[in-house]
Amino acid sequence: MLLATHCPSRIHHIASPPPTITLLGLPPEIRTQIVSYLILSSSAITIHEPRFNRHSPPPLAKTLPRTTGPIPAPAPSTPPPEDIFTVGTTRLALLLTCRLFYNENWKTYYSRNTFFFSLSTLPPFLDAIPSRCRDQIRRLSFRMPYRHRHARIWQMLSTLKRLEELELWLHPPATARHSEWESCAWGVRDCERLRALRLRREQGEGGRNEDAVLEKDKGVEEGINAFLRERLMERGRDFEGRKCPAMLLALEPLEDLGD
Repeated sequence: MLLATHCPSRIHHIASPPPTITLLGLPPEIRTQIVSYLILSSSAITIHEPRFNRHSPPPLAKTLPRTTGPIPAPAPSTPPPEDIFTVGTTRLALLLTCRLFYNENWKTYYSRNTFFFSLSTLPPFLDAIPSRCRDQIRRLSFRMPYRHRHARIWQMLSTLKRLEELELWLHPPATARHSEWESCAWGVRDCERLRALRLRREQGEGGRNEDAVLEKDKGVEEGINAFLRERLMERGRDFEGRKCPAMLLALEPLEDLGD
């Protein structure tokens, strides 16, 4: 009995590999969702240096020392020096690799993240980034200086046209002054889109006025937020410059504190 010696040609045919799926090849809505997981932070991004836009030099370009030999690695138990890092640029790095990534996600990065500043970092940051990026910032946390330059700070905050949520870190209760609360009450008037203010205190060593100061912070915060809610409801009417009764009540003098 003779066996068939002819084999179908498809047996020896090598199937072509499946097409490769790349991030750039995905639909824009799916690609944007994936990138958002990488560029959004659940906690505030601390700003140390004004290197946050795509025209800036690489994060470590000016922070690592020049050397002609290899840089010795630190011991495992030794934390790396803080000055060699620019916190926040790691999340922006993906957007800097591709013009398409940047154009699709730069608004998300600036509008949905919370940024933490001090007096030494806020002015250079606002000067360094383009105005279109500055106008997208909606959430900000700021460490207030002690008793002075508050007017300058509120003037800078008022330039953030879309600022909606603000968290202020004040000094320990032992150093509390009425001027802190007054500056907050008057400063929020110029932040036209502000919806919520949170007051936080650094921990102190305790004292007889600590509980009273913390309670005062809470009252001022509630009064200012009542003002912000009323302003939203009165939007479009002649409401500029007024204080609501809740704010006036919260700003009543606290005994044993100076101005």
